[in-house]
Amino acid sequence: MRSTLIVIGIALGFGMYSCSEEGNVDDLRAKELELKERELELREKERNKAKDEVEEKSTERSSNWKFYHNQRYDFCVDYPSDFLHATGESQNEDGNTFANANNSSEMRASGMYNALDQTIADAFKAATEKGKYYDDERVITYKQQKGNWFVVSGKYNESIFYVRTVLKGDTFYTLYFEYHSSETKKFAEIIARVGKKFPDC
Repeated sequence: MRSTLIVIGIALGFGMYSCSEEGNVDDLRAKELELKERELELREKERNKAKDEVEEKSTERSSNWKFYHNQRYDFCVDYPSDFLHATGESQNEDGNTFANANNSSEMRASGMYNALDQTIADAFKAATEKGKYYDDERVITYKQQKGNWFVVSGKYNESIFYVRTVLKGDTFYTLYFEYHSSETKKFAEIIARVGKKFPDC
């Protein structure tokens, strides 16, 4: 009788252990499924976000913004086609000029090989050391150099000028803006947008 009770007790204990183990396995499987579902949801959200960004950029460019690609130095720049028009590449094909309707304001985008093997700090110093942009008639009122770029702005006769130069690899890429003070707000918007990705395509 006693041995029978022992056998029954062992059997019941084994059965409880088996149930407990099976329960743990089920819990793990449920958690794994939950994690997989969350991962799939995150991936779907990322895909939708990327798709929306591409569609947004496509819509912007197809409406009133166009872009120019320079083959010689392989750079790109966006421009508002309802405000600026491309006047044509320079003779040596290093860039293009974009002007407003009466050609009183403009944006220039260009590339230049770093023939002197300058650092961005060297180029910044050469462009600003005399208080004038490359010792020209353009009087500097603001300048900053950081990382691989520098910006310079100031006055040129009755106009305002703004320059952004970026050094990538062995090439200097420069955006130059010149406009009347009455168009400051308009060009501030253009500069903010164009400067974000220039010279990348």
